[in-house]
Amino acid sequence: MSAESKLRGVINLRPYPVPIEMRPLWRICLILNSIFVVSGDKRYLDAKKLNILVWMLIRKARWREYEDFLCGNSRVLPLVSVDTATYKAVEFSIAKGFIKLGEGRVYLTEEGVRLRTLLMDNEIMSSEVAFLSEVGRKLTNEKVKKLTGELL
Repeated sequence: MSAESKLRGVINLRPYPVPIEMRPLWRICLILNSIFVVSGDKRYLDAKKLNILVWMLIRKARWREYEDFLCGNSRVLPLVSVDTATYKAVEFSIAKGFIKLGEGRVYLTEEGVRLRTLLMDNEIMSSEVAFLSEVGRKLTNEKVKKLTGELL
């Protein structure tokens, strides 16, 4: 390239696809399903537990590994971590009135229940709901401590 050459940036107006894992609405739906399925009539979950459940749901290829750990068939601790995109989805969920926070818990609101019902009526996220139904309640507070090294 010569000294006289100039670089010019090109702006492309073509949309860039955002991976599904990074889309807030998708994560909001995972959050609502997690609370609804795992908590039952209480309609709330500990924020740490919710973060772990959403982490697991996003990593479908590792569901068997998570299931083995949660069901006591494996002592190997699966990798879980803090996911800032989930925290953003929580913020959006609060702003839209789907959930509320209090005392380290995430509570499902009536608006959140309505959105969750819409998901179920249209059979959206049925495999995620099946995973939560099968192993979600096996994520005890003791297992949360093990998975996070008591850091969360």
